[in-house]
Amino acid sequence: MSYPSGPGQQPQQPPRGDSNTLSIVGIVLGCIALIFCPPGFGIAGIVCGVVAKNKGERLATTAIGVSIAGLVVGMIIGLMFFQGMYSG
Repeated sequence: MSYPSGPGQQPQQPPRGDSNTLSIVGIVLGCIALIFCPPGFGIAGIVCGVVAKNKGERLATTAIGVSIAGLVVGMIIGLMFFQGMYSG
């Protein structure tokens, strides 16, 4: 049963679901992409970041940026590693 609020009082609203779960998952996947399987983890991090941005999460832009950086830098590191390994 709800009671009306008194004069001059704001009605109480339920707390917003202000979670950054997908953004944090995207950031973690972007960091993992630096070391291990950049295409897989980098793209998964970007997808999590975009979904988080559509949900309005605060850290979504950071997640997208970290995931793109992890994808690009991880690919460069992998290319340098394998090129050095097979160049003799």
